[in-house]
Amino acid sequence: MNRIKKANAQARELRVELSGEYDLSRKEELGLLFAALPVDRSAVIDLSRVTYVDSTFLHELAALHCRLKEQVVALVGASSAIRRVLGIMGFDRLFRIAES
Repeated sequence: MNRIKKANAQARELRVELSGEYDLSRKEELGLLFAALPVDRSAVIDLSRVTYVDSTFLHELAALHCRLKEQVVALVGASSAIRRVLGIMGFDRLFRIAES
């Protein structure tokens, strides 16, 4: 289940919790979720429960970066395999990547 959470009404940062596998079968779901994020807030994308990503996921992340280019987007909790993919693709230059 995907969720967007904010700490309180004044929160300048939203937290998106993702889980499961992200491939072509979930493209629309992920696109709609990322499109729901307001462009005036930073975001933390929690990947701690994500088990697999493919190029579809990377494409949606790139689109999110373009939409929120004025904001900080952090990717947290990714497995070592997913962090490796993000690094190979250069996403460590687009996003703040943290273990937790």
